[in-house]
Amino acid sequence: MSDNNEEKIINPIIVQDVECPVCKYAEVKNYALKAKTLPVRHNIFEVPIYDPNPKYSHVDFNELQFTVCPICYFNGANRSDFNYYGSSGEKMSTTDKKVRHYWDANSRTIKAQFNVNNVTDEQFHHPRTQEAIILSVNLAIYKATVEIHAKIPYAIIKRAHRYIRLYCLKQKFNLPVDDELLKKAVVDLEEVFRLSDFPDKVYEFEVCYLIVVCCIKLEDETKAGEYIKVLDMTKAEMTAESKTNPKVPLQEVTKWSNKAKELWQNRQDPSIWNLEK
Repeated sequence: MSDNNEEKIINPIIVQDVECPVCKYAEVKNYALKAKTLPVRHNIFEVPIYDPNPKYSHVDFNELQFTVCPICYFNGANRSDFNYYGSSGEKMSTTDKKVRHYWDANSRTIKAQFNVNNVTDEQFHHPRTQEAIILSVNLAIYKATVEIHAKIPYAIIKRAHRYIRLYCLKQKFNLPVDDELLKKAVVDLEEVFRLSDFPDKVYEFEVCYLIVVCCIKLEDETKAGEYIKVLDMTKAEMTAESKTNPKVPLQEVTKWSNKAKELWQNRQDPSIWNLEK
């Protein structure tokens, strides 16, 4: 007889076969994290940290975030990037057709360029191997680059986040520190800030904060200080405006300004760069 006090550990991951919209391979494994399973917080770079929950087996969903077709290496951060059957019938990929056409024309070249470690189909399954995890993020960065050239909105901020995600994963796996990833992220984030290429005004504050974090890590304190001043000035402007317009996102700019200042004050403390904290 089983112990009545023994609780079954539940898998927090949902797996579904989806179809690649490029090569039509129909057994691409897409993973999703069940809602309200693992507690989520964020590290200093705003990358999610998935904390344990005794009811569920633990997984770092950052490792499964990007679904990859093992045949042509088309990839997506969401199930909607692929064709699949949902509750209301067949759903077709929402990835822009210019990107899909590019991938169709260049898939052999892409696979030859990226599969340097001869990653097999099974390595993309859960649990993924370290090589497949790193490859999935590199492919996601490449896809964002294709989207930038195709002038897809918000592709630049998407690529910046993926550079940072890869930086954090490499640190987790004790791979060589790659500051170039943070430098590339800063270039993208500054371009996002210049173009205001984000879906909502409040993203501007997070963009400034992320530039501050990356620049402090890169020991570019001059640029970090410039963007802290931008947050300060924006906060002052919104404080004044909020007196006549209660819809101004004063709380949001205050949050990101305070986070940036706190980081600046503690920048000499090496413990702040523990990305699993």
